[in-house]
Amino acid sequence: MTSLRNQLDWCVKAQAILGVCLAFALGLFYVCGYRPSSHRLADLQMEIQHKRRQLNDNTSQVAVLPALIEAVKSAIPNDRKAAIEKRGEAAKKAFAEARERTKQAAALAWDASPISTARLVMETFAQIKGLDWSLVASSGNVSNWPNRLWPMEKHYHWLGASGGYGVGYGAPASVGAALANRDLGRFSVSIQSDGDLMYAPGVLWTAAKHKIPLLAVMHNNRGYHQEVMHVQRLSNFRNRVASLGGDMGPIGTSIENPDIEYHKLAESMGWWAKGPIKDPDQLGAVIKEAVAVVKSGQPALVNVWTQPR
Repeated sequence: MTSLRNQLDWCVKAQAILGVCLAFALGLFYVCGYRPSSHRLADLQMEIQHKRRQLNDNTSQVAVLPALIEAVKSAIPNDRKAAIEKRGEAAKKAFAEARERTKQAAALAWDASPISTARLVMETFAQIKGLDWSLVASSGNVSNWPNRLWPMEKHYHWLGASGGYGVGYGAPASVGAALANRDLGRFSVSIQSDGDLMYAPGVLWTAAKHKIPLLAVMHNNRGYHQEVMHVQRLSNFRNRVASLGGDMGPIGTSIENPDIEYHKLAESMGWWAKGPIKDPDQLGAVIKEAVAVVKSGQPALVNVWTQPR
């Protein structure tokens, strides 16, 4: 009964995929600038029906999408194929040029202290690139460097953000994702911002208690920096003083004086932790230590003093 139910479930999913494939095929036509005639559309629909009959006859030997892609390719006229290939080469060139500009931008302030967010991100990747890694959270704003520079080639390489710009999402979400990744043998890493962690720091204890391996690299810019900039901007507009009380940012937006020792906070809840790391030349070696700890099955945190973004 279980086997039959699984086959039926697969069949239902495959039927749904076929419908998506038809939409995909039509979308590909229009993206390529080709408008198939009504009789060619009818031919494609007949092919879809044929695949559905194959699906009903033998669910174990149907490879739906590859056949559909070939059908789309065969329907495109030769002159359009040449135009598509030419446009593809232009897109590849534009991508390569943009990639080079991104690398040049990342190199700016590479040796600065506090540490640049680009170096924070790339020193982290240098230590995990040989692993089956998963970026489970990237809270705060690190100028989107992971998505701009890391090779996001698998669905779990980047699990996405909260979807609602919720502060306090990063730490609990990363621990939950790391729990799921643990049983799948994946290495979980998060870029953990300081303000986000302060909303629910108790999740650190949960990770240590249940031996959830997770590498948390702190983006410790010592403030809710989006608010720092916003209040400063409005203060300038209204000719008011923004920074009071001796801090570098407006009241209620800076997290300093006293500075929070996040590595000590993590240690108090059972994590391996080091910091604060302010010298960029020390960062790679410390992250390497942390990676070894996580590979042994324990959570580790590296507290890094960073540039605002």
